Amino acid sequence: MKRGIAAALLSTAAVLSAETIALVGGTVHPVSGPDIPKGTVVIADGKIAAVGANVSVPAGAKVVDVSGKHVYPSLLPAATNLGLVEIAAARATVDFAEMGDVNPEARADVAMNFDSELLPVTRSAGVLVAGVTPTGGIVSGTGAAMKLDGWTREDAALRAPALVVVTWPDLSIDRSPLARFSVRIQEKRRDEALAKLKDVFGEARAYGAARSAEGKPGVPRHDFDPRLEALLPAIEGKIPVLVFADRLAQIRGALAWAKSEKLKIVIGGGRDAWRAASELAAAGVPVLLDPVIGLPTRSDEPYDAPYAAPGILSKAGVRVAITEGDSQFVRNLAHHASVAMAYGMPRGKALEAITLEPARILGVVDSVGSIEPGKDATLFVSDRDVLDFRYNVVAAYVDGRPLDLSDRHKRLYERYRNRPKAVERKP
Repeated sequence: MKRGIAAALLSTAAVLSAETIALVGGTVHPVSGPDIPKGTVVIADGKIAAVGANVSVPAGAKVVDVSGKHVYPSLLPAATNLGLVEIAAARATVDFAEMGDVNPEARADVAMNFDSELLPVTRSAGVLVAGVTPTGGIVSGTGAAMKLDGWTREDAALRAPALVVVTWPDLSIDRSPLARFSVRIQEKRRDEALAKLKDVFGEARAYGAARSAEGKPGVPRHDFDPRLEALLPAIEGKIPVLVFADRLAQIRGALAWAKSEKLKIVIGGGRDAWRAASELAAAGVPVLLDPVIGLPTRSDEPYDAPYAAPGILSKAGVRVAITEGDSQFVRNLAHHASVAMAYGMPRGKALEAITLEPARILGVVDSVGSIEPGKDATLFVSDRDVLDFRYNVVAAYVDGRPLDLSDRHKRLYERYRNRPKAVERKP
């Protein structure tokens, strides 16, 4: 019975996405190429069929006039807890962290809540795809590239797992008289955390070698271990390890570890990444900045250090993506990019940082990240440049399906805008 319902839902979605739609007359921003004034985007069977200034509209297509408006691919935060937490103060709605320090088998795509009120709010800002990632502990689990419109993880997942999430241990030692723990205890905890991280990857490497040797003469069968199995795609280089590291010492430690373990990594958070720009560029390690709109790390830093960091990294040759990890504020993703542009990041790079570069990091660049023929028709139409704080999304499509852009914020706005007015009574 349940399979029949799921099949019917998928069949309905397929019918909706099969409609041929032509978005005509707007400024198309492919991201992967130059902007196209008065361009046309043809959507067929849920894919982008054609893009250009002189594209013929197929017979029978539904024509949508977007003159004076802008067409963009979905904005894409590569690491956020969207869908894993609803109300932080209500523990029953918090599902982004498991008990313990090492939980590589925890999967964000399995935990994601598709009934979250935050999903429609986020879609209304042009974020139609997200890298949903767990946090907490040292090895938090695996993240997934998820469409923000779907019934189940199977029809919403673009790639799962897409990356393994690691939080690099804090290497700083508080030596002040007011420190909560002694220096010796702090050093012991630091060393134990580093050892725990290195040990679990070492165990996974040995486990993978043992599993691959099964069937050979004299090699016994090994029991399946979901904890270690989850790390194999990263060890084999199929997916990257997202290492959250803010301080310079953490970033350098992560780079050294990745080199010794022969892992592909992405630095997440990266508040001090601009201080190690040349090292990151030489290692070919991308940086996923979170946040850009924030306070400086140190009291002696310029007020605009976080704003300027994307531009500094980009000019040094580092691949830069921008994200917003907090599910409540991920709708402001474009605002982070616009501030980065205002403080030195080239406009094209700023737009790439919230579309194409995150798609590359998550391994879904063949499906999303830009407006190109053959990619998924997951895009939106805005009334102005998306790097203008005042932009509004007027239409959105996921796999060619038009989305209902109503959300809780808009309903509350209309409710209180039309609230009963006080009537002054005459004495």
